[in-house]
Amino acid sequence: MAVGVCGNCLVVYVVSRNRHMWTSMNLFLTNLALSDLLVLVFCLPPTVLNDITKTFWLSAEFCKAMLFIQNTSVYVSVLTLVAISAERWKAISKPLSRAMPFRRTCQMILLIWAVAGLLSLPEPFTLRIYPAEYARNLTTTWGTRCKESWSPEFQQKYQLIQTVALFLAPLTVISALCVHMGVVLRKKALQIGSRHLRDRQRAMRMLVMVVFVFAISYMPVHLHNIATAFQQPDQWADDGSQPSLVMIALRKFVPRLMSYSSSVINPITYNFMSEKFRKEFRRACRLDEAGGAYSKKSLENWSTMGGGGGGTAQRSPASYYRQAPTAPAAVAPAWRQRQPPQHALMRKCTSLSIHSAFL
Repeated sequence: MAVGVCGNCLVVYVVSRNRHMWTSMNLFLTNLALSDLLVLVFCLPPTVLNDITKTFWLSAEFCKAMLFIQNTSVYVSVLTLVAISAERWKAISKPLSRAMPFRRTCQMILLIWAVAGLLSLPEPFTLRIYPAEYARNLTTTWGTRCKESWSPEFQQKYQLIQTVALFLAPLTVISALCVHMGVVLRKKALQIGSRHLRDRQRAMRMLVMVVFVFAISYMPVHLHNIATAFQQPDQWADDGSQPSLVMIALRKFVPRLMSYSSSVINPITYNFMSEKFRKEFRRACRLDEAGGAYSKKSLENWSTMGGGGGGTAQRSPASYYRQAPTAPAAVAPAWRQRQPPQHALMRKCTSLSIHSAFL
């Protein structure tokens, strides 16, 4: 959990402090990191405590809030992955099209959160606190469960719809886009430069890795939810033996732990597969040393370049009026010592100001 929280916080910090990284791809990855942070902070600790102690210790209100945050985070992750895939597909298959601007990307992220919140609203209202029944004729007087109050038939339909909407459909769409991007890159290998081709291939590999981690992480929990929904209370062994509480807890704990693992692996994926993220990660980890050196170097360059511009040293516009002559000026003849008209002086000063402003 600590690795995931620190890694996702670093992703948010690195992108937020570097304006040159405010591309649509990085903003979507930051949105994915925010949803992973919500899962790790608000969902992982209560779920682990519930699975280990076989008891939901918190109130019914927190049970509803936890499920709402968890469902919203999962929906945000899925929709963000679809948006990232669509953005990468557009950039690779249609390279001449205009990239998604910053404002449009922010609007898309807000829309993702709004849609995810609306899709997550119905289920929390059906949650109730019940005495725990882990197997046939096996109840605990001190254990409680946070469970939906709908019928088993509706639970089965809901789990099937949720698996298709949250897992199978997005995975199919993203996989199709990735395959098409691979075909396009192979056809354009001889048309574009090696550097641009390498950058696009690196971005696509990172996207494929994130999608692969998502598929491996969430497949067990969806299979477990479907099996639990379709399992009847009397479907135990023929000899009448009952599963132990430890086995039941492991059966629930392992799929959920794998679903949370994607929130930990995603920032590691960015770090290993993106050279720019690796550089900014190292700078963020050495904040005091590298940040101070970077600031000092920036100030030196700024003073050398006269506040910006090209790579050569430049004087500020005001310095033209403060330059002292290196040698005394020769005495001009009497016929040249007449003062020029006032309008001529004004034209000369204006010309000098305009000239110095563009230097």
